[in-house]
Amino acid sequence: MHSILNVYYNYAVEKAGQTLLPQYLAMYKITVSSIEYHMIVMKNVFAVNLRIHKKYDLKGSKVDRAATDKDPTLKDCDFLNEDMKIRVGEEKRKHILAMLESDVQFLSQLKIMDYSLLLGTHNVAQGHEEREMDEEHSSSDDLLDGEEFNNNKDSDVPMEIEEEEEEVEDQIYENGYTYFSDPAISNKEVYCFGLIDVLTKYNATKRAAHTAKTMKHGSGAEISTVRPESYSKRFLEFMSNAFV
Repeated sequence: MHSILNVYYNYAVEKAGQTLLPQYLAMYKITVSSIEYHMIVMKNVFAVNLRIHKKYDLKGSKVDRAATDKDPTLKDCDFLNEDMKIRVGEEKRKHILAMLESDVQFLSQLKIMDYSLLLGTHNVAQGHEEREMDEEHSSSDDLLDGEEFNNNKDSDVPMEIEEEEEEVEDQIYENGYTYFSDPAISNKEVYCFGLIDVLTKYNATKRAAHTAKTMKHGSGAEISTVRPESYSKRFLEFMSNAFV
């Protein structure tokens, strides 16, 4: 992190927020029992007031890229098997792909690879149903509490009437990480996405892993551990097909 901090900062300032790279907020070193631990605080990619219904980790690779019981996060093969698309419309698609191309080129110049696009999807209709169920349960609990309260006839404390809350989707706004689906489609969704794991350099360890995986799966297999230039090209090709 320290080795790229200056150029990373300059790039972020130059882009003025028009980037999907992680937004680092702080770095800490904590010593416990003479052992040093290093921690990085980053901005959350997901909108905190939305329930994420599906989560994907996308690299543009197909080898060993599916969810498992041990790691339930959906991955590239799951995305493709579901025929999933990130439906934002042509104008936003061009803007997002331009940001990704710039970010990935920057990472490639730093010899960084193995990053992912973390994608969370919120289905608006499903979100409405979930909130209605939550409100019904909440109303039932309030009625029980109210019956007990109203039995005290000497009480002159008025019962408060809460204003109806605004819809959650109306309380969020589009930014570098959060986008609404194309208004033209009927199945409305909110997408939260950003680049993660951007600190892995293509070093001797990764070159050895590339050789081992190539021998195991064959030279034509789409393994995740490849040279930064090849990784960025494949990643952008995958994203170009993912966004519509």
